[in-house]
Amino acid sequence: MQCRNDMTTRISPRQAVSYSTFFLNVLTGRKPAADARLLATDNGWAAFTRIRRRVPTRFKQVRVARAFCPNPDTAEIVAMVENGTGHQAMTLTFRTTPHGWRLDHCDLIHANAQPRHRL
Repeated sequence: MQCRNDMTTRISPRQAVSYSTFFLNVLTGRKPAADARLLATDNGWAAFTRIRRRVPTRFKQVRVARAFCPNPDTAEIVAMVENGTGHQAMTLTFRTTPHGWRLDHCDLIHANAQPRHRL
């Protein structure tokens, strides 16, 4: 994880990574969605709800691939999600609030290009 930890009063970015795992587990059906609502801003919850509606089935496997903090108040998480027939990337953006890290935006990254095979 490439996040700065030099501020003593700052909330640890590891908490944002932990929360992203919680949201990913909601997509797999392992965690209840009602509990996740408390960990999101209004915009973040709306984005997460849109993703849940767009996904036809629950994901079978999810994992956090990368975490990056572009500034002290933002954590960007890239996760890989798999539904059994294919996989794609998902982004989750967390921002600090007076209550700690909260999901502020998320989206699935759709790859339009065909997979490249080595010759």
